[in-house]
Amino acid sequence: MEDDELVDRIYEAGAVPDLWPRVLEELGELGGVAGTVLFAVRGEAAHWTASPGLQEMSRGYFEGGYPGRDDRTARLLAYDHPGFVTDLDVFSREEWEADPIRKEFFVPRGFGWGVATGIKVPTGDLLIFHGERRLEDGPVEREVVERLDLLRPHLARAALMSARIAFERAQGAVAALEMVGIPAAVLGPRGAAIATNGMLEALTPSVVQSRPTRLGLANPRADEMLTTALEAAEAGLHTGPVRSIPIPAGDGNAAMVAHILPIRASAREVFTGAAAVLLMTPVTLRELPDATVIQGLFDLTPAEARIARALGGGMTIGQIASSTGASAATVRNQVQAVFGKTGMHRQADLVGLLQGLVPTASAPNPPSRLPPRK
Repeated sequence: MEDDELVDRIYEAGAVPDLWPRVLEELGELGGVAGTVLFAVRGEAAHWTASPGLQEMSRGYFEGGYPGRDDRTARLLAYDHPGFVTDLDVFSREEWEADPIRKEFFVPRGFGWGVATGIKVPTGDLLIFHGERRLEDGPVEREVVERLDLLRPHLARAALMSARIAFERAQGAVAALEMVGIPAAVLGPRGAAIATNGMLEALTPSVVQSRPTRLGLANPRADEMLTTALEAAEAGLHTGPVRSIPIPAGDGNAAMVAHILPIRASAREVFTGAAAVLLMTPVTLRELPDATVIQGLFDLTPAEARIARALGGGMTIGQIASSTGASAATVRNQVQAVFGKTGMHRQADLVGLLQGLVPTASAPNPPSRLPPRK
């Protein structure tokens, strides 16, 4: 393939970020490397995409926590060269062959020679294009670097284009949610706000708080749960910490529930660092939701969901035990589990929370009897 054809594909990827893996593969062919990875230097978070041949190695590298210990990136940044750089530009040969990450990770996988460049984008991130060569092929030659340097301006412009498009998509998403009456934000690693809509901004600072490094919640317990949910979303965990966060009423604001929706990783997220969408829904007096709704919302077991609905209907621990045939001690343990997962500490708070989780308003209708355990 001629370089001008590759240039065309680079700009296509700029407009359609999901095309980057194929472009990275072609870039690797041009550079005589096994593959190319594109990743963002963004604190401790790792957002990356790679050519097909380097997917497995890249996944092991990023999920293994190697970026934070790898001196390669640090030396690339310190070198601050507006072009492609090889390992032997920033290390002596003796230093590089003795490098612990090279010996521990790359060499056992048959790799060990690379070429890379860094490109700054308006978000403040540094995007790095890194090609990795097979160990037996030796260091990347200077003539290869010169060919890659001819493509660097195109890579930079296309990366800027992708970053801008990704940001506009984030803004469009929260704007669309505002049209249907939902306060929302797109959040990055550790809760940094990438895009917010006007309805969410109207909740600042009484419910939502804009902090120097992240978007937070005014209620301390809810804010702690938000941090835990975002950490789980960033780690790619789809079970575990609750992702629906109750926020008690206060300062003239109704009680609310914050919902965290993790974003599936793709090439697009390299350019924004988007980790999750935050949705806010108000709690108003309504009938109790079905137990299956409660179970799914707060990651409860079926038994815990039935307990939660009974508590929401005003039943006491003794009444629940009598209705289900369980011991009071068993019910008490389940009640504590429900409180822990919903973030509530009192039955009255749980009642207020659960009454706001269904779409149609009606008079409260507490259950007269809890369904027997199956």
